[in-house]
Amino acid sequence: MRGLLDALYRISGFFAALSLVGIAVIVFGQVFLNLIDYLAMHLLGVSYSLLIPSYAMLSGYALAFATFLSLGLGLRRAAHIRITLLESKLPSPIRRGTLIVVCLSAVLMGVLFTVSLGNLAMQSYEWGDKASGLLRIPLWIPQSVLCFGVFVFLIAAIDTLVEILRTGQSEAFRDDSPAEEVL
Repeated sequence: MRGLLDALYRISGFFAALSLVGIAVIVFGQVFLNLIDYLAMHLLGVSYSLLIPSYAMLSGYALAFATFLSLGLGLRRAAHIRITLLESKLPSPIRRGTLIVVCLSAVLMGVLFTVSLGNLAMQSYEWGDKASGLLRIPLWIPQSVLCFGVFVFLIAAIDTLVEILRTGQSEAFRDDSPAEEVL
């Protein structure tokens, strides 16, 4: 089971990273097209109005995908911002209690966001909502990706809660976070 859950977190993180690559491709592609248009205007006196349709909207979607798809992996890898100054000074039994409360809060938020985004995606599908840009993308598609990302976070939060309840500790709450070591 551990291998399956870790694979889910890594796959979600992979697609988050792919979304970041997508942002770079879209933005640099539009900059390149703007450069071609600028040169054509100054050298040939004609503007071709080269454009990636709805590039700002697509970049925004990709940013949302990267953010939401990385939530579960970030939680399990202890990459989220945590305030440990007070928590590290607590006695072990009290610290375990605070970690349980934190995990329960994460599970409740995960449930709330998953249900809310799921309902939003279903309503957008039923009503046929489409994006307002040049590309009329059905809104349920990006909303479903966000819902999936939050669902992976919910699984990660439940996974972490179960670890805390069973062993009193979790990889998600380790003291020596690799993200902090970089700094």
